[in-house]
Amino acid sequence: MIIPVIWMSAIVYASMITLLSIGFTLTHMTAKIPNFAHGTYAGFGVYVSFIAVRYFDMSPYFGFPASFLLGGLIGILLYKIVVSTLRRMGGGAIVLTISTIAIQIFMAQFQHIFAFWTRETYGLMSYGFLLKKNDFKFEVLGQSFQGIFPVSFGLVIAIVVLLRWMLTGTKFGIAMKAAAEDPELSQILGINIDKIQVASWFMTGGMACLAGALLPMWFMGSPGAGARLLISCMAGSLLGGLGDIYGAVIGGFAIGLIEIIFTAQGMKVFGLWVGEYRPLIPMIATIGILLIEPGGVTGWYSRWRVGGGYERLMARLGRSKEE
Repeated sequence: MIIPVIWMSAIVYASMITLLSIGFTLTHMTAKIPNFAHGTYAGFGVYVSFIAVRYFDMSPYFGFPASFLLGGLIGILLYKIVVSTLRRMGGGAIVLTISTIAIQIFMAQFQHIFAFWTRETYGLMSYGFLLKKNDFKFEVLGQSFQGIFPVSFGLVIAIVVLLRWMLTGTKFGIAMKAAAEDPELSQILGINIDKIQVASWFMTGGMACLAGALLPMWFMGSPGAGARLLISCMAGSLLGGLGDIYGAVIGGFAIGLIEIIFTAQGMKVFGLWVGEYRPLIPMIATIGILLIEPGGVTGWYSRWRVGGGYERLMARLGRSKEE
């Protein structure tokens, strides 16, 4: 075996959590609230892949662009109908945060209704389904790979590269960063904050829904599958620093890998019952991050540089600060 199956599983899962963590962090940066409905967006992506395969007998990959667009549309609608309206009415951060919990409950129940209706009307298995058989396969040096393995990892790389280009190489991206840093000053300088928010909610919703579209290609799909990813997504964002997109990439991927690998090792040592407690891993990680380093990787790196750690490292490598 070139790559053990457990590592392929971990990388696919980590790719999903990374996409979710990027979106969660971006929403927090621009809207200044934690979006507790973020994981539930992914549930819509799960069923877009399901519809593409079961309803139209198509490859699930055709559902990926549709998932992104659907998630983006849901994000815009939620921002315009709920978040923007509550802000105009004077709702603060606490009210907005509670509203995202209400949105999460509503969307989760809608997904359950759709799954139940599909099963009763068409007789399709819409609970606990897998789409692995509908994936393509290829071989490298005698090892067989599911297509979702390179596709999921490639999507993360492509999205990170595109985000970096947008945030550093376009006027809109620079305006988004400015709005995230200081909304009031940005508005005085002529930046349309509402457009920035709409674009942010579109991108975050799209990435979350796209992450959900990946899920049934390797893991069991169900109405609650997206919501169950929220704690892992939050742990990844916290580990990354909650205010840095690149930190979210590191945090999301790390949490995804740790969750799968630690669970697999625990099952080997203690038995299959350990798998039931997998959600405890991101919960413990969240508590540990908040207690040890609330700023996450970004906060630790900032303190390390301020404390002279960077200069000492360069000196050990034989390079001056100017180099």
